[in-house]
Amino acid sequence: MYGELVSWQRCAGCGAEAELPGDETAGIAVPCPDCPGSMTEEFSWDSVAA
Repeated sequence: MYGELVSWQRCAGCGAEAELPGDETAGIAVPCPDCPGSMTEEFSWDSVAA
């Protein structure tokens, strides 16, 4: 059984990384919390439902 989609994102400008909910960030430009750049998805996966 699968849980929610998870997305690992990285900022090309400063290298900041974040694990974000993939369903909420798919197709959306996510702003970087550390610089004026935006995050890009490195990869995603389905979390395991408990």
